[in-house]
Amino acid sequence: MRWCAFAALLVTGCHASNGSTPDAPPSCPIDTCDGSCTDLSNDPLNCGACGSACASGEVCTDSACIQACDASMLSAEITDPWNLQWDGLDRPALAYDAAAAACKAFGARLPTATELYRASASQSGAVGQSFNTAPLWTAVPADKLNQVTAKLADGATASTPAATATAFRCVCPAALPKTFTGKHCNGEPGSECFPVGAYNLDAKDRPALRRSSALWECANEHAHLVESELLIEGIRAGLPGTGTAVATADSATYNTLAAFAWTGPAFAITATSLTNPALTAATPFRCAGPRAAVVANHGDLMDTAAATWAAAHDACVVRGGHLPRAAELGELIQQGLPNGSNASVWTSDQAGYNSTTTFFYAEVLNWSALDQRFSFQYTGTAATQTATWLAKQSTAPFRCIYYPLDAAYVAPTTCTGGCFMVTASGSTMWFDTMNRPAATVANAIFDCSTAGARLASERDLTEAIRAGLPNGAGTATYVLTSDFATGVMATIVRWTGVEIAFTDQYPTYMTWSDPGTARPYRCMWTNELR
Repeated sequence: MRWCAFAALLVTGCHASNGSTPDAPPSCPIDTCDGSCTDLSNDPLNCGACGSACASGEVCTDSACIQACDASMLSAEITDPWNLQWDGLDRPALAYDAAAAACKAFGARLPTATELYRASASQSGAVGQSFNTAPLWTAVPADKLNQVTAKLADGATASTPAATATAFRCVCPAALPKTFTGKHCNGEPGSECFPVGAYNLDAKDRPALRRSSALWECANEHAHLVESELLIEGIRAGLPGTGTAVATADSATYNTLAAFAWTGPAFAITATSLTNPALTAATPFRCAGPRAAVVANHGDLMDTAAATWAAAHDACVVRGGHLPRAAELGELIQQGLPNGSNASVWTSDQAGYNSTTTFFYAEVLNWSALDQRFSFQYTGTAATQTATWLAKQSTAPFRCIYYPLDAAYVAPTTCTGGCFMVTASGSTMWFDTMNRPAATVANAIFDCSTAGARLASERDLTEAIRAGLPNGAGTATYVLTSDFATGVMATIVRWTGVEIAFTDQYPTYMTWSDPGTARPYRCMWTNELR
């Protein structure tokens, strides 16, 4: 049985009104009502269930019919360039829950951190003035006890105890599309999204937030925190940058992430352009998502019994899924992934190297029961630590993630040496059968993107090699992956011929390398909407 996630909505199961079963990834990412793909979280004609229509004057929010926002209840109303209607004056200080309830009482809500940031005096000046220096509540959680606040003077963010009386402003949101398009992206009005292949990326940086908050905000916008590979594709395609490091969904170690800084498409991965902020460090970020589909990942409802890291990959592939990346699992937990056992659960992210034990690590996450304020942090006490590491030869329980499928996807015909296919339950990946000529990581990512593919990640190659990917060039030849490690490093793998015993363990099968060193690589295509 799987759990279905969409935005910040808790869903108790995969609806199957089209005759599909909950255990099969549906071609419609959300639900099918009367033959149409329907988002039950915000469809006023099918709110929470097919045929459940909201009454006149109500809107569908989080699968419930509620009063439509009454803009006349806003104080000195201001409309920003993104058609968001604001209180023009701060409301008296309240604790977070009380402030959220005060807005909800007339159909409004608290703004997100990005909405407040882009309306600040230092950005558009649409709402904020330089004297608006008081921190205001946002809708974005920081951790179990704290909420993100931001200032309309400069958009600066902070973490504030939710019980602290704090000023706030309510907003009446405009109707938005269900996909990551238009005003869901962050950018100048009318040019909010930057297209990269089938995906949209934010055209501008979002405000500095810790990883847990960035994951929440991207999911709230029908997207995900951008992965390094897609970000680099965008940079090479002309995505504007300011030279400030931007956080990605990729872990560098168990307590840091990969962040990239750039100003133009002539981008190379160096000690200046790639840095490793702590998971709890407030860092600018960008969201990304398929622009023509609703993002709706699925996760197992219960832990699978402890297995080795490689065996967990196998089990997920057989089910039609994958061992989740750390950010993917964290996002599912925030959206209500149930039955957390508080055990350390495998993710597929590499998490660093210990020179004393000569082990490479994978990142593991833990949560109890249901934790929609998942903190995603290594620091703190044992009670607050939710992310740490485990040697890859250890055993741990795990859950699989399942991506929605693109029913119109056409299989590739340009794989180098022919296409090697890994498929289960409709989920399919195609790989180059032979290595491509040596390139740097950034150039390999761009080359694969021009072929409509991605540079294979370490997870992708682990799955494929254990499924029989042929023509491994032997112990003298390492193949690039799209995964980054501590500092300016990329992980690389090697295998000989067909080697299904591949375990991705150091030093037999993997290590790390300067991403500026040219090495062979393989591209991967998939019908999954990741």
